[in-house]
Amino acid sequence: MKKLDDMPELKRNSNDEPIVWSEVFSILWNGRKTLVGGTALIMILGVSSTMYFSKYRSDGFLQFGGPIPLIVKTDMDAKSKEPANGISLADYKRYAAAYTTGSRFNDFVVQNKLQGDPALSELRKAFFSRDGIGKIIEPVYPFTKIDAKELMEPPKDSDNNVIGLRINFEARNPADAQAMVAFLGRYAMDSIVYLIYSDALRFKHAEITTRITRLDNQIIDLKDKLESYQRKGGALKQIVSHYPDAVNQGNRQVVTITEENSRYLSPVTHLMSTELEALSANESIIKFQREKKQNLLMREYYDKAKVLIDNNKSGETVLRALEEIKEGVFKSKDLNDELVKEVYNQITIDNQSAMNVYLEKSRFIAGPSLPEHPSTRLSTALMMSFLGGVLLSGLLVLARQWVTTKAKKPAE
Repeated sequence: MKKLDDMPELKRNSNDEPIVWSEVFSILWNGRKTLVGGTALIMILGVSSTMYFSKYRSDGFLQFGGPIPLIVKTDMDAKSKEPANGISLADYKRYAAAYTTGSRFNDFVVQNKLQGDPALSELRKAFFSRDGIGKIIEPVYPFTKIDAKELMEPPKDSDNNVIGLRINFEARNPADAQAMVAFLGRYAMDSIVYLIYSDALRFKHAEITTRITRLDNQIIDLKDKLESYQRKGGALKQIVSHYPDAVNQGNRQVVTITEENSRYLSPVTHLMSTELEALSANESIIKFQREKKQNLLMREYYDKAKVLIDNNKSGETVLRALEEIKEGVFKSKDLNDELVKEVYNQITIDNQSAMNVYLEKSRFIAGPSLPEHPSTRLSTALMMSFLGGVLLSGLLVLARQWVTTKAKKPAE
């Protein structure tokens, strides 16, 4: 055996044999004070930093309380299949693309006057980080890939909508972690409601305006037909008065003649038919005028609702303010009028249904939890610090021995 060039105490043979570990352990034993002291120091630093920088993780599950967007059934589809709860994947991706952006988060914070809340600083960093909040807010599906593997195929007539959100957040103290999970649930639901009403109110406003114009055209057309029926009826009355015997000669009044047969109709019968058509047209005019009056009331309501959505960035604020707008619109209206009362009741039902689905049924059914222990266990931090301390201190002892030996080596 000969001494190594760089560390004489570590011996190798002429064929570059492995390190003699007894020599290594001897060097470490000689430097045991440094080894123990360095390890203890690193353990103290590791545990102290873990305790100082430790974070607490809170979790929660927010369920969607029904089909979202809210589907208002009519008499035509009352017997159709019930829509699945939750949000379709296409709609969810659109909503998530909005609420995961920092600009939407800032709008919500400003709308709710939370700019000075120090607990939101960590959350703000998450929104503007490269990873974003994709791992903080995760969609939950009723049917997963594991389910597909176990069942071989999905159940028939199943809809794999997003049924809720799994939310987690880490903060410096348990109360902040719990508060931020609750805040994120409220924020996500608020953003979804805002996007739904941004689309729905503008669409409804345009739809009702178009419907009013269409009703105007239908009323004009029916009034023209009614005048035609009235002129025709007047002419038939004159014919009947000129030929009083024609009433008893109905079988001889020719209507159509073909090679095979002849059909006859008396002027009186023709007059009755014309009066019935005029009556039907008049009833249709009354019906369309009623619908137009109701749609004018609805447009007045949606005019104000559209202004509301343009001046707000919070879905919950918009939803709660719709009732106030409704009361303002109908304050000067006669609610004893059944036509007005019907519109008033319909708007009330829509608003109450939306409040029920979006703000009451859509809620946390698990959590937000109040964590009792930090995310990193103290025992884990102690073990990692011990291993790191032994490794670094050992390397320090070996390096010091190498430097000492190098300094003592005579120049060749």
